[in-house]
Order: sequence, then C-alpha cells, then structure tokens
Amino acid sequence: MIGLGFSLQSQYSLPIAKVIALLAASGFSAVSPVWSPELDLRHLAACTHAHGMTIQSLHAPRKGIPLLWQPDAPLSSQVEDSILRSINACGQFHIPILVVHGWQGLNYAFPETALDFRAFDRIVSYAEQKGVSIAFENLEGEEYLDALLARYRDCAYVGFCWDSGHDHCYPHKADFLQRFGDRLIMTHLNDNRGLRDPSGIPSGKDDLHFLPFDGNIDWDLAIGRLKSAAKQETLNFEIKLQSKSENPEDWIYRQLSLEQFFQKAGQHARRIGQMYGEISTGGY
Repeated sequence: MIGLGFSLQSQYSLPIAKVIALLAASGFSAVSPVWSPELDLRHLAACTHAHGMTIQSLHAPRKGIPLLWQPDAPLSSQVEDSILRSINACGQFHIPILVVHGWQGLNYAFPETALDFRAFDRIVSYAEQKGVSIAFENLEGEEYLDALLARYRDCAYVGFCWDSGHDHCYPHKADFLQRFGDRLIMTHLNDNRGLRDPSGIPSGKDDLHFLPFDGNIDWDLAIGRLKSAAKQETLNFEIKLQSKSENPEDWIYRQLSLEQFFQKAGQHARRIGQMYGEISTGGY
C-alpha cells in the first residue's frame, strides 16, 4: 500500500500533538512541515513516532529566495543561512529530503547573462555532507528550475519535487514531470481551477491547494503521467484549509472543522493512492 504524506501548514488552531493524531486517524503515515526557527522538531518527531508516522521532508523557508542568485547582495547570506539551518535540522532528525524553491515570484525577467550559482553550490555541497537530498520544486521561474536541475544533473543528492497545482495554474513551457521524472523524490499533490485570467496572466491566487478532485485537474491524466516517473513509496499532499485567494468562492472548506477536513483529505488521498498503486503495478 502506498504511503500517504501531508504537508503541515500554520493554519491550525489545535496543538500539533492533536493535529498529528487526527492525521494518523485519517490514514496519513507521514508529515512534511515548513522549517522555521520556531519549529519544535523534537516535539513534532515525538508526536509522529507515537503514532507510527514519519517526517518525510522539510520545506525550506521561501522568503527572499531570489537573493540566492545574487550572493553578494546584503541580505543574501541570511537567506542562505536559513536554508543551511534547514539542512542541519534534516540531518539532526534524520529527515531525508529538504524541498527548496529555485525562485519565488511571478514577475521576473530571466537574465541573459550567466547565472551565479555560488550560493546554490554551497547549499548542495552542505546537503551532500549531511546526507540530505535537496528537492527543487516546479513553480514560477521555471527557467531557474531548469538551470538548477541541469547543473546538478549528476549529483545523487539533488532531485525534483513535482507540485501538481503549480503544474496546472502556472503556464509552464516545459513538461517538467516528463523531463525530470527519473529524479522525482517528492510530490506536492493538490488541485485548483487552473489559470483563470482571460488574458492568460498567471496569479498566485490561482494556486488554491485544494484536495484532489475538488478543482479541475484531470487526475486520470495527472496520475498517468506519474507512471513514467521514478516510483514513490509515499505520495505527499500539500493542501490548505483556506487558500490565499480573496474570493469567498475559493474557501470551499470553511464550513468544515479541522477533524472533518483531515478526514476528507484522507478519503481523497486514499483514492489517489489507489489510482497510483494500480498504475504502478500495471493494472490501471
């Protein structure tokens, strides 16, 4: 049976011990929190262990990521340091994967000059020393993802994190799941309603992080695409109780309690897991 993972958010009103208990009761076997200096990983690890769960990955902080491409900028070292500290946390608590954004922001112009990889070189080298794999994620700034995965093509500690929602609502020019599927080590499965601006202008408000089947992604097609990618032991779901959209029509879980939301998440995740398992065994 495929494992089911859940990306923890900072939207919950309950203590983390109760959150973990509810997720375990809903069928999840792993969690993936966002690292921050305030995250009590020791307590989180104890809670997951108590329920027979694991911490599948950490997500590196997102703030200031573009500064990593300007390693001489005044604040770049702070951004880099936060990622190095995330790697330390992974090493300390035996968490195998750190998800990292290669870019953050929809409005950008990809430079024609050579990219400066010095900060990323240090990050990847440090991760390798600690035995932690870096999973670069698809989102806006797809050229940066392409450049990073090309540069570290032969590094065993660099892989790909596929976010199904980003794939759907941001107009990627490339099929990254096809291009880098052999290096897939992490998934962020979620749904949305696609790119909704009539002019084709992407918006972060389209990145809704719905449960699978609550948006308009074709999940038969999406899971079918995973067939050609590296096999996953655990499928992780990055879903949110409330999206950052300001449109009340996008707040589709607002009437649910946290327990009801997790139960619904477990039902949808098991359906995806069953589809994926049937594909993986050739029976789908």
